[in-house]
Amino acid sequence: MPLYFFDFTDGELIGCDHFGTKLADVEAAAREAVSALANISKDVRKQYKDRVVALKVRDQSGGTVLNVTLTLAVTWFPTSRVELCEDVSAAPVPDLRMGMGQLTLAARGASAGCPIGGDA
Repeated sequence: MPLYFFDFTDGELIGCDHFGTKLADVEAAAREAVSALANISKDVRKQYKDRVVALKVRDQSGGTVLNVTLTLAVTWFPTSRVELCEDVSAAPVPDLRMGMGQLTLAARGASAGCPIGGDA
């Protein structure tokens, strides 16, 4: 089984994996990286500041096979601009996709009372 190395960065700390993890293939390494970043984000989000956390995945030869990046952005709005959703049951359902080595979190099914994006 191939060995994959997961190097971590969060803009402040860089951790280089010296041991590696045996995984079936690069797809399994991608799933492992996405799962790890999701777990890491639980700790990072408590700081309420923009962060970019990333894992660079290397194969046994030392070559990078993929990068997985998670961007956490906090946007504060003045109280006068805050809009309340009238029907919270119609809130968008997160759509978690991974493509081209990047983790993307997109919203779908926006409610008419809660526009997604833009400056309403």
